[in-house]
Formats: sequence, C-alpha cells, structure tokens
Amino acid sequence: MSSSDEMSIDPTQEDDGIIIDKQQTKIRVSFLLSPSVRHNRHQLELPSEPMAVPSNIRKRGLSAIVNHLLDRGDKDDDDDSASDDDEDNERLPSIPFDFLLNDKLLRLPLDSAARNLGLSTEHALELHYFPARLPPKKEGQSEQLPDWIMVMEYNNGRLWSGGADGVIRTFEQDGEELKSGCVISAHTGPIKCVSSLTDATSDLTYVATGSMDQTLVTHAYNSKKDELNLHAVYSGGHGNSISSVALAGGSGGGKQIMASGDWDGGLAIWNVPGSSSSSSNDNVGGDANGNKSSKKRKDNNSNSTSSSTEGTIQEVQPIQSVRAHSSNISGLAWGYNSSSSSSLPSTLLTGSWDHGLKVYDVSRMDCILALNGSRVVTSLSRCSNSDVVATGSPDCTVRLWDMRTNGEGGSGSQIADKTLRQSHKSWVSAIQWSPTDPFVLATTSHDGTLKVWDIRSSLPLHTVKATANKGDKSLCLAFGDGFIYSGGSDCVVKKFAL
Repeated sequence: MSSSDEMSIDPTQEDDGIIIDKQQTKIRVSFLLSPSVRHNRHQLELPSEPMAVPSNIRKRGLSAIVNHLLDRGDKDDDDDSASDDDEDNERLPSIPFDFLLNDKLLRLPLDSAARNLGLSTEHALELHYFPARLPPKKEGQSEQLPDWIMVMEYNNGRLWSGGADGVIRTFEQDGEELKSGCVISAHTGPIKCVSSLTDATSDLTYVATGSMDQTLVTHAYNSKKDELNLHAVYSGGHGNSISSVALAGGSGGGKQIMASGDWDGGLAIWNVPGSSSSSSNDNVGGDANGNKSSKKRKDNNSNSTSSSTEGTIQEVQPIQSVRAHSSNISGLAWGYNSSSSSSLPSTLLTGSWDHGLKVYDVSRMDCILALNGSRVVTSLSRCSNSDVVATGSPDCTVRLWDMRTNGEGGSGSQIADKTLRQSHKSWVSAIQWSPTDPFVLATTSHDGTLKVWDIRSSLPLHTVKATANKGDKSLCLAFGDGFIYSGGSDCVVKKFAL
C-alpha cells in the first residue's frame, strides 16, 4: 500500500514503547489541520501529501510524528555541541495531538479503526489533527461552607451557587482561593435549581432560584455596587418543589422570560420584570408582565452581606402553565435560535423522571416532539449551537439526543439517541455542555468524579476526583472562562483549569 518513493517514518521509532518492525505493514495517511484550530494555524499546519505510517500505530505514535514534522520537541538527552544546544533551545516544546478519522476520535490502532468504520486503505486516509484537550488541573477551592452545594452557574465572571441551606453565594478568584462574595438567604429549604442572565441594557444580573420549599424567586445583582437584592417572587404556577429553571433574553437586552418545572411535572412560563420595575413604584398594582402587586423588601437574613436598601419587589403570575410530564421535570433548556440571536427562543426542551423528553412551542404551549427513553433523566444540557441535548441518568450513563425539528411538529424531524460508554460508577448528578466547544461536555456523579467528554468518542477524555473524601458526592458543575467548577456534599467549591 506504499510505494518506494513515498515519505515514510523512521522504522526504528517507538510507538507506545514498542519498536516498529522494518517489515511492518504500512498505511498511507494525509495529515490535515482541523478547521476548529483558529489560532497559530501557520505554526501547526503540515503539507497534505500522503505518507506511510505503521498500520497499527495509535494516537500517541501519530502525535510523535506530527511533532517531529513540525520540528517541535524537547531537547535530546545527549549534548553533542554548544551549537546543537543552541539549536535545540530554539525548538518549540512538543504538544499532544488528537486525531479524527471520519469524524470520530481515534482511540484504536489505525487499521482497526479504519476497518470498524468501513474505510478502504487502498487510498490515503485523511487524519484531521488538533491539539489535544489537557486534563483538568485543580487550581483552587473555596473555604468549607455550612452545607452541601446543590447547584451552580457561571455568568459574567462570577460563579453563583445554591446550597442545601437555602443560601445563594457568589465566588470570585482570589489567588489560589475562591473568595465568597455576596451571600443571601433566599429560601427556607434546599435550592434545587439556578439560572442567571445579564441584562445588556443595565448593570444588573438576574439570578433565578427554585427550592424544595416550593418557592421561586429572582434576585438582581448590581456589579457596580456589589449588591444582591430580592427582585421578584413568582407564585401561582407550581404546587410542589421547584426542580428546574431557565432564564432567556434577547442579545440586545430588554425583555426576559423564564421557564420553571416542578416535582409533579408542572411547567410554567413567566415574564421577568425589567430593571425599571425593581427600582421604582410605577408598576404598583400590576403591569403588562402579569405582575399582581409589589411589596417592600424585607431583610429576613441577618447574616446576609447583600444590601438592605428597600425597593419594590414584584409578585409575578405565570403567563402559561401546563402539566408537561407525569413526574419531576429535572432539566430545562431553551431551544437554539439560529435565525436571530436578538430574539427570544421559540421552543423549550424538557427532560423528566418519567423517562421522557419533549419540545414545546412556547407561543402555543404545544408539545411538538415527544421522546420516550428507557431511564430516568436526572439532568439535561443543550449543545451551544444546536438542539442536540445530553442527559444523565441513575444508571451511570450519558445519553445524547438530537431533538432538532423542522418546526412542523413531526415530519422531517431528525431524532437520534446515542449512548456513551458507561464510565461513572454511580448516579450522574449534573451535566453541562461547553459554551465554546460543541463537541465537549462535562459530567459529575455521586461517585465523586468529574469527567470531560468529547462526543466524537464514546469514552471520556479525562476523569478527575472532584470531592475530598471517599463517599462524598459531586452534585453540580459549571463551565467558566477556561475553567470548570464543581461542588457537592463535601461543602467545598473546587476550580479546575482546562
């Protein structure tokens, strides 16, 4: 399969510590830099001419070849001369690469992978390469908190967490320690869900939380004053514990909406009052948002570090309310809006303990797509650029669902259920898609681990211990700017660099 005039690697090179036989079968490959690599492409691009490599070579060996062709690598152990040392010192360090064969990550020997994908080796195989994602590295943690960390979300440079003690906390990086900022007692029971949204027309970030005490509220955070104040109370939509919540707003600011789900399968849609309604008394007695009344703020938390300045608090009624599932709605995600990023989403994706996933048309509150799974859905997250969602389950498994529809509620839908290899040892407690990479997601589990996945492989990329002691549960996670945060029953927020 290779001719005498083709480029070939040194037959004495090692692949994973094994000497390659000179007579070993070769496969022709072309190395193509992945389009996903946008920075320093000129430093990483190779000629696309085919070259011969051992047929059983794996990812590590291919990575060594690419580094050799790019003239990257550490200085050799032997010192030949001062001039050689100077030349070696100018070389860039080697970096690990990952490889895609037919849009699948290479995790088997090259010939086995080609055979499994039904690819012919009579012609050169195209291998798309890109720098491999490094394992998450712990870079800091918070002080010990009073109770379990149930949920968290990262927004606009701050990490928001909700605890089993009903307290909302913010965290910022302070050296190697995560420093707690605003703290406010929001509920009398454990916080089960959190969502945040920054209003582009003001300095306010709205933080929505739902609790086992059956209350749903939003708080408004003013970054200039570093104040967190109760903003609105949402009533009349639920009769049980609030288990999921999702805020949404157009990129141009203005109107915000919220969806919430409860333990009984109830789903409600709300208009979120704007910043003007939380700073003046103009809307007392009701407004277009469905707000019934406004109340003076009561400072019922003596330990709160938020502002105690009084302001109007809206009491909001739902604009839509339906029984969407027969059991707990454990996950909500607004549908992907590809037509206009400035408009509000038109669909809502839901996942439930009744094994079902649904897509709702928000304007009509009609279910336009319903899927029945085989396991309880414990958590749900949508891909950043499509309506492909990932779900976690008590059977330790991560599943992918293509819930894109043609908008007509049936014909033309593209639906798929892909199960990733079972890797966790216990209940998958939280799942979140990377906000920057549509192929990468992360999961936490009651086994105390944090796993990073690339959906082009059924195996996780990396696994790290996310809790301090054996038996502690990892309950939540959040992607930050180049970091992943996690929390759980050890009552400590941890920060991992990506």
